[in-house]
Amino acid sequence: MWQTLSETERNLIAARIDSQDPFNKYGAHAGEICEVDLSFYPGARLLRVSNITPAVGSRYFIQRGDDLVALHRLPEVQSFCDSHFGVVPDSKTALDYFRFAHYFSDEGLRTSLVEGPQDLRIDPSSSSPEKRQAIAFINPPEVRSDKAGFTVTVCTFDERQSRLYCDRYRLSPGQPLQLLSRKDSGINLGNPFHDRQLRIGRSDFLL
Repeated sequence: MWQTLSETERNLIAARIDSQDPFNKYGAHAGEICEVDLSFYPGARLLRVSNITPAVGSRYFIQRGDDLVALHRLPEVQSFCDSHFGVVPDSKTALDYFRFAHYFSDEGLRTSLVEGPQDLRIDPSSSSPEKRQAIAFINPPEVRSDKAGFTVTVCTFDERQSRLYCDRYRLSPGQPLQLLSRKDSGINLGNPFHDRQLRIGRSDFLL
């Protein structure tokens, strides 16, 4: 899970960011900087750089040794990083690899992962018919592996359409994430809160 950098390390990272991109001043305007290990890219860590102005949003970087890559500059984040950092996916890291790939994909711009009712702040004891239907519809992610990659079945939520889906994706190292199929739940949840942050290493989604 995410860990906040010490003030000393935060300042060093901020300086590195601005030395690579002095125009945008993401380092100088950085608020909190957090890190999480990327076990599928051995030795690499993901950095989330918040802005002192919350409305600006966060920027993400991957660091390994002296290498610092700004993800917002990449047209295809996951496929580039697979090649650049050398992806080593396995059954233990596959779900985090998928979370990363989805978050930085075109689908991740439109939908967020829903791994349990809590991601939409649905109380398991709710008596609302719509929320009871959503609880029955939402299942933990299912990952199936083969020699060429992974097939992932997972629920997603489209905030703009206020739609809850069950999606099936294909994730192959070096290739952009592919949406294979989508089932609309047909449930009207209105505009529930949903947590869009990237949750590498999470373990709280079990129903």
